[in-house]
Amino acid sequence: MKTIIIFRHAKSDWSSGEANDHDRPLAERGRKAAKLMGRFLAKTGQAPDSIVSSSAVRARNTFELAVKAGEWEAQRRVTDRLYNCSPADVLKEIKAEPDTTERLMIVGHEPTCSETIGRLAGQARVSVSTGTMARLDLPIEHWRDADFGTAELIWFVTPRLIEKML
Repeated sequence: MKTIIIFRHAKSDWSSGEANDHDRPLAERGRKAAKLMGRFLAKTGQAPDSIVSSSAVRARNTFELAVKAGEWEAQRRVTDRLYNCSPADVLKEIKAEPDTTERLMIVGHEPTCSETIGRLAGQARVSVSTGTMARLDLPIEHWRDADFGTAELIWFVTPRLIEKML
């Protein structure tokens, strides 16, 4: 069995003055949410072995803050292929993951996060707000066998929910 955690980047700072969407940073609320979600994964023993992130500043900062706050380690790969992409592009990244990874985190954007979760779980309709994570389990031994419609959605958590729990 393989596990995927899809993590939508935390809240970005639209007032930063950064005109380039790719370079927009996180807002203070986003930084707090990313740290909270990193601690959640640590406390529940569900930190990923490997992270593949969009190259956008807000996505990179989201996973970096989560890793630091949760005090867990993971292999990390940043790619332009997860910025402004489709669920099919995400699936290609999943299929390319080495089989030594058991729990993979994908850090990305909307609407791709919602669409990817929905397609992996088989026509599920979800709406992923900033900083939200979803865990999906796939009954496979090799990442190359990952496909849409084969995953089970195990949990779907928002920073607001986790804040109340921790």
